[in-house]
Amino acid sequence: MNGEANESSSPARFRFLGPLEFFDGGQWSSIGAPKQRALLAVLLINANRVVSADQLMAELWGERPPPSAAGLLAGYVWRLRNGLGDPGGRMLSTRAPGYRLVLPEGATDVDEYEKLVTAGRKSLAEGDLPAAVATLTEGLGKWRGTPMADVAMVPSVLAESARLEEARLAVVEARIEAEIGLGGHETLLPELKLMVSQFPLRERLHAQLMVALYRSGQQAEALGAYRDLRGLLVEELGVEPSKPLRELQGRILRDDPLLLETPRRATAVLRQTVPRTLPPDVPAFIGRERELAWITSRLASGEQRCAVHGMAGTGKTALAVHAAHRMTGSFPDGQVYLELGATAAHGPASPADAVGRLLAALGVPAADIPPEEERAGALLRTVLADRRVVLVLDDVADSAQIRHLLPTAPGCAVILTSRPASTAVDGAGLLRLGRLPATAATALIRRYAGAARVDADLAATVRLAGLCDHLPLALRAAATRLARRPEWTVGEFVSRLTDPGRRLDQLTCDGLSVHAALRAGVRLLRHSADPLPTRVLGRLGVLDLPVVSTAVLAAALDIPVASAESAAERLVDAGLVETLRMDRYRMPGLVRLFALGEYVTADEERAATHRVLGYYEGAVRDQLSRLAANRGAGLAWYREECLTLRALAARASGSELPGLVSRLSSELSGASTGRWE
Repeated sequence: MNGEANESSSPARFRFLGPLEFFDGGQWSSIGAPKQRALLAVLLINANRVVSADQLMAELWGERPPPSAAGLLAGYVWRLRNGLGDPGGRMLSTRAPGYRLVLPEGATDVDEYEKLVTAGRKSLAEGDLPAAVATLTEGLGKWRGTPMADVAMVPSVLAESARLEEARLAVVEARIEAEIGLGGHETLLPELKLMVSQFPLRERLHAQLMVALYRSGQQAEALGAYRDLRGLLVEELGVEPSKPLRELQGRILRDDPLLLETPRRATAVLRQTVPRTLPPDVPAFIGRERELAWITSRLASGEQRCAVHGMAGTGKTALAVHAAHRMTGSFPDGQVYLELGATAAHGPASPADAVGRLLAALGVPAADIPPEEERAGALLRTVLADRRVVLVLDDVADSAQIRHLLPTAPGCAVILTSRPASTAVDGAGLLRLGRLPATAATALIRRYAGAARVDADLAATVRLAGLCDHLPLALRAAATRLARRPEWTVGEFVSRLTDPGRRLDQLTCDGLSVHAALRAGVRLLRHSADPLPTRVLGRLGVLDLPVVSTAVLAAALDIPVASAESAAERLVDAGLVETLRMDRYRMPGLVRLFALGEYVTADEERAATHRVLGYYEGAVRDQLSRLAANRGAGLAWYREECLTLRALAARASGSELPGLVSRLSSELSGASTGRWE
């Protein structure tokens, strides 16, 4: 929250480690209107940075703000300025392309809290335990409850609240470490037992509880705490406790005198934490056995990098996380997951932010992470030296984003996922993930929705898999939705999905959302500020052809072929379109529905269809004129374009195209009828 020099003369201060409040020089007050509170919260989180109007509208109204959102936002800003006593906009200023809240350093309770935490960690590192306890306790005293408790959970608020809560828990652990070092183990036991029950998978808390129990003369209870954690880890995650925790158990079994000799030596054990931040494994992993074996065998053989790429919804993250869980035994010093993609509020993580987040995940205190990207990267390499850690870097935007994240230590490995193929991995380490085979898609639905319902109407299940484009994300969403509605038959659900206007909304369940995955691809396009790829996305949706060439795209948009090709390749990299071979593209049905709902108007649809029909009428005439000279070339062209010609002719009864296609087919086949070969 540290920022620039104060550009505002306003004495306003803010606190959001609890309900959101501001101090006007006389008293603490709250913002009454919910939208204004959310607006203020987003601006506070991004203090001294310009927040675009587009981002603010996305935060306040979601992915589809109302047409009046821009005017409403301006009104909220005006009222917020008056409420904060800043009618001139010196503190809440208008800066293209949005607004900026200008605050001096120390203007929020988070600033005060983080300053105290930094000082407390410094005292702990220097061995001044009384100062560490006092300063960290004072910092924790700044908390009045859940961060921004009275603010709607818009994306930025949700992310910042989660960050602050996680940071607070780490500070509590640091304060407990210092108190154990001062000999306060007995008085800490009630608090530690409560916290272990609240956060049962945090190994550092278990280690602190084990040491506190042992130093209190409760060796059996200390070993029991270890057994409880081990049972939970094995049952929930299928993994053993970390190596440092196993070593601590061994020292307690041996009655290691060093655990009692000096408090400082005992607490040194607590710092050896092993990160295990992988998301939970998928409940049922079906249809990717070959790909899983490829990743695990590659890493087991000592290769350090592999990358999974492919379209949105193909299950790249699930495969990478499942493989990392499988490889836990090969990487005993940690398994770390880092999500790097764009969100509704922000673009992809910057390289500096990415390396900082990874260092934090590996247990490096925030105060020790250098702000400079190069220095932070060097520190990361030092932290990983002589350790065996596997990293899952999810939704990588490009190689520049991860240039400092790729481990060089021989015992470490990384699994990347991205929509475009990663240039950070050589060709042998690239794995392209496509749709599931029909049998695997049906098996996945069967596993999640229940065998009895699927077997009762197998034909409907096959139809359901097709409506989901055989994409694992869509299949899991559909099957999970069925599982939650045992009263529905598969056939009834298929009837609902058959309605194009409802399909995407129905493929959302329990955090699984096809629409959200496709929207993430569009955010990648918008990150470059080039509008052409989204125009091409809309045209592909309008055309609804089995295969589209760059020449046809160029005709549909009335642009050069080179521009159409560049935009289509951007869509491939965003995971929204498949490339069949050079110059040939295909759009999945779910993406087409998304594009039609977001980027197409009736006028654009008519104009694009008219231009493409004109293009193919000219192309067929050209082939007819050349048949006498080169019949073989005409036949080859017709075979390649046959599916597209059929699709267009079937819905272009008022044009010349059906007759031209019939004539070309007849002349190529040597028959007198208009039979299509």
